[in-house]
Amino acid sequence: MESVEQTIRMNNLSKELRKYGFAQSSQEAISQAGAIYGVKNEQNTADLETVQLSRSQLNEVLNKMQRLWLFKENTEQKMSAIADQVVKVTDKLNELIKSISLIEMNQAVFDKKLNVLKENLSCASEASRREAPRQESRSYEDQKHVEESSAREKENKLDKPIDRNGVAPASVSIDKIFYCGR
Repeated sequence: MESVEQTIRMNNLSKELRKYGFAQSSQEAISQAGAIYGVKNEQNTADLETVQLSRSQLNEVLNKMQRLWLFKENTEQKMSAIADQVVKVTDKLNELIKSISLIEMNQAVFDKKLNVLKENLSCASEASRREAPRQESRSYEDQKHVEESSAREKENKLDKPIDRNGVAPASVSIDKIFYCGR
C-alpha cells in the first residue's frame, strides 16, 4: 500500500509543481516529485512510460470510439432510410394485390356474362335454324321490295332539281359531257 499512497502523493506534488511553474511538463514534474520523495529514477521512468503508453492507448481508444460512433450514426440513418423504402414498397405491393384481386373479380363477372351470352346465342341460333325456311322466303321478298323502292327513290332524286338554276342530276350526265363515240 505504500506504493499506492506514494504514487498519490507524487501525483499531487507533480500537479503542484506544474501549477506554480517549477516544471514545464508533466514528465518533468513527476521526475521532480520522485526526487523529492526519494523514488529511484528507473522506477520513476518506468512509471512515466506506463503512463504515456496508457495515454497513447487512451487516445487511440478514444479515436476508435469516435469512429465507431460516427459509423453507428451513419448506419442508423441508412437503416431508417431503408426501412422507409421497405414501408413504401410494402404499400405499393398491397395496392397491386388489391388491383389484381379486383381484376380477377371483374374477369370472373365478365366470364359469367360471356357464358350467359353464349348460351343465349346458341339458343337463338337453334331457334333461328328452326325458323330459317320460313324467313328465307320472307327475306327474299323483302330484299326485292327494298331494291325496288331504292331504285324508285334514286329516279325521283335524279329528276328533281338540286341547284338554284333548276338543273336536275338526270339532265346532266357524265356520258353527255364526255361523249367520245359515233
